[in-house]
Amino acid sequence: MGGNLLGYAILLIFATILILISMFINKNNQLSKVDELLTAGRGMPFGFIAASVFVAWVWSGSLMGAGEAGIWYGISGGFNYAWGAAVPFLLFIPIALRLRKIMPSSTTYIEFIRERFGVKLANTFLIFGLGLIMYVCVMQAVGIAYAFEYTFQLNFKVTAFLAALLFSSFIAIAGLRGSIYNSLFQFFVILIVIFITIPFLVRELGIEHIYNSLLTSTRDTTDPNYNPEALNFFNTAGLRYGLSAVVVAMGQVLLSQSYYSTAYAASSTRNLFWAYLIGTVVAWMPIPIIFGNIIGGGFTTLGLSSNEIAVDTGAAPYIFHFILGDFGAIAFVILILMTGITTGGNGLAGLQAMFTLDVYKRYLNKKATEVQQTKFGRIIILVAGIIIGLCAMSLDGVSLLMIDIFSGILFAAPAAALILGLWLPKLNTKVSFVSVFAGLIAGLLAFFIIPDDEINWFVGNMLSLFLPFIIILVGLPLSREKFNFEVLEKYEPDHQISDKASEVKGA
Repeated sequence: MGGNLLGYAILLIFATILILISMFINKNNQLSKVDELLTAGRGMPFGFIAASVFVAWVWSGSLMGAGEAGIWYGISGGFNYAWGAAVPFLLFIPIALRLRKIMPSSTTYIEFIRERFGVKLANTFLIFGLGLIMYVCVMQAVGIAYAFEYTFQLNFKVTAFLAALLFSSFIAIAGLRGSIYNSLFQFFVILIVIFITIPFLVRELGIEHIYNSLLTSTRDTTDPNYNPEALNFFNTAGLRYGLSAVVVAMGQVLLSQSYYSTAYAASSTRNLFWAYLIGTVVAWMPIPIIFGNIIGGGFTTLGLSSNEIAVDTGAAPYIFHFILGDFGAIAFVILILMTGITTGGNGLAGLQAMFTLDVYKRYLNKKATEVQQTKFGRIIILVAGIIIGLCAMSLDGVSLLMIDIFSGILFAAPAAALILGLWLPKLNTKVSFVSVFAGLIAGLLAFFIIPDDEINWFVGNMLSLFLPFIIILVGLPLSREKFNFEVLEKYEPDHQISDKASEVKGA
């Protein structure tokens, strides 16, 4: 009972802090204006954007999922997770810069798709985009629930639902600005916890002991974690996972409106470039590498198996608690809570923009005032929080890493049309449609038809991402159309745009 009370107390304390920050922001900013609510006025400085990008990408997968990859693939797991997930973010930087340049008054990437390819393809991307964000947010609620369940024995379903309500609440109150300001607070909490706990874990486990345990696991067939490739940095299975991580992250980055909203929130293109580069490569990449090796190696060192831990996702909270006691348990729960709600909140800020502009204003109330739009944007996020909580409740006992891998098949297929559509004027709507659905169908068929579970997910991911690129490049010579990108620069939405947008046009 004491553990239960402590777990709920941690939830309550941080929920109070984050909601108070959001209420302060709501009180001191004109959030009844659409541009203020959805893009934070397009004037956020470098430090806020970099911190927001970092914490939005340090989600439960970066910690618990990377640890799980370390268990599955040995020393290559964390590294493959890191580079695989970083590649799409490096690709996103020129995409965001290009979009700000050619369509500076837009707010969502759906607006670009609509103007570039038409309503039908825009609605297709809208469905993919909304589904992607809901999935990411569900993952955060599940990760938080696992951490509290393994540490404090809190009920998984209750915790998952409460977590979803928490990050939906502060976005409903303060929109994107609330997400970014809360991210700065969470940035310092996350770094403090990592810098305090990881050295203790390394000291207690011992680098030499971890190495010797992994070495034993490569030779001893009776070892519960027998893996002949555990010490092979370039083992085939690990590299396959790294390539799949590229596909998985491609959809999670390029279809998530939250990253576009944050990009538009940056005060300048220069700040956008450096904030995204530093936030991902410099600040984020070391995190999954550390957790992949410490958690994966610690799992083998302690001789753990599925007998002790039903789902490998639970290895990280188990090891923190086992090695560092109550201090480690509390620290890890705080770490997962901070990473989960920042990513969840960031995702919902993007969802808010899409629902407000691409659904409500366009289809439900075309004559809606800015006040009506922002009111709807707040209400829909609370509704989304409830739905996310209910979905997360149903995933008790499911591996986060396997969910992550399968998501690549579902969400990578539209990437080709989006990326190439920003630069190639001859790419037309019909070819784009074919590429999206061909990639999706091929990926799903490979996953369900190929009987070998070791490669079906890999082939499915590769087909989902790369087949659309092939189809588009083959179809280009057959197109006689040529899109004029200059019309995008003249695009003006129905709501008032911050004065910062004019600076973006000249940047």
